[in-house]
Amino acid sequence: MQQKAEKCGRKFRNQARLLEQAQKDCNDWEDIAEYRRQQWVKAIRERDHKQDQMSQLARERETVQERLVQITRERDTALRVSENRRRAWDMHRIQSLERENYL
Repeated sequence: MQQKAEKCGRKFRNQARLLEQAQKDCNDWEDIAEYRRQQWVKAIRERDHKQDQMSQLARERETVQERLVQITRERDTALRVSENRRRAWDMHRIQSLERENYL
């Protein structure tokens, strides 16, 4: 009877150790899963942040492009005005020379 009880006790202790090891393994796997989930959440947040940055940069690029178009138009206008002034000055000199030659 004593031997049977010892055998049964060893069997239960062995099963308890196996259960304890299984629980430890389960906890380890849960920790790993949580760590991976946190990495996934971090990656998603970083991706969202990068997308927000890209959107902001796209808006800034559009603003810069609009400003560049405006500056280009202003430069073109200034060049036309300058060319018109030069032509007017040339016409004035020609007319002055013609008047001097006429007199």
